[in-house]
Amino acid sequence: MENLKKYFDSYAGYVFWAFFVLLAAGALFVLALFYNEVKSARFVGEGIEFRNTISVSGEGEVFAAPDTAQFSFAVIEEADTVSEAQTVVTKKMNAILDALKKDMDVPEKNIKTTNYNIAPRYEYEESRTQGGFPISGERILVGYEVSHWVEVKMKNDDTIGKALARVGELGATNISSVNFVIEDEERVLRDARKKAIADAKEKAKILADDLDVKIIKIVNFSEGGGPVYYARDFAVSEAAFGKGGGAPTPEIPVGENKITSFVTIIYAIE
Repeated sequence: MENLKKYFDSYAGYVFWAFFVLLAAGALFVLALFYNEVKSARFVGEGIEFRNTISVSGEGEVFAAPDTAQFSFAVIEEADTVSEAQTVVTKKMNAILDALKKDMDVPEKNIKTTNYNIAPRYEYEESRTQGGFPISGERILVGYEVSHWVEVKMKNDDTIGKALARVGELGATNISSVNFVIEDEERVLRDARKKAIADAKEKAKILADDLDVKIIKIVNFSEGGGPVYYARDFAVSEAAFGKGGGAPTPEIPVGENKITSFVTIIYAIE
């Protein structure tokens, strides 16, 4: 009886260890398969393992009304001394900034100085002759020019025309770079990208069918494109805004901005 017990104990132990070895080997095999799958699919752009690929391009367009207006202006003054020119520029600019903040509700964070410049102004004497030959006139300092440039961003509503008129009325000598943009560009660009991807997918299906191949997966993706802005430049003079009188309010057509996305997708095929 004791010998029989030892026999079964020995046989059970053998079966146990044999089963354990098989289970461990199976686990290692599954782990290896999982590792290879993760390695092959870790990056969308890795296509080295695929020798056969097709490349397709897609385009998507979205039109949207801009909700933000941007423009720049300058106050420029000439005087005999720097101090005199700066005094006039500062007085005019402070009045303009105060009107933008209080009358047009433009936040201070949306008003930014882009340039402040002080430069001497010279004139040349009329050319004269010496010994029958013309000689250059002498350069003479006649004063100084001070310029203060500011960029403004505000809501694109019916106040933009009023703001341009008010800025000119208060002494701005240059108004330019009027742009209409979309504040949340990424949201609109995403819609354009979706259209471009759908366009590329449709082209890929047609091409795969024509080539009698099967699409396996995406191995590379790239994108280009972006928003298209429509700028309007204004050259503003005292006469344009009515010297000494009220400033007319210009009509500012806005229209729509076009946002375009171009994508290229490379598919592995078999």
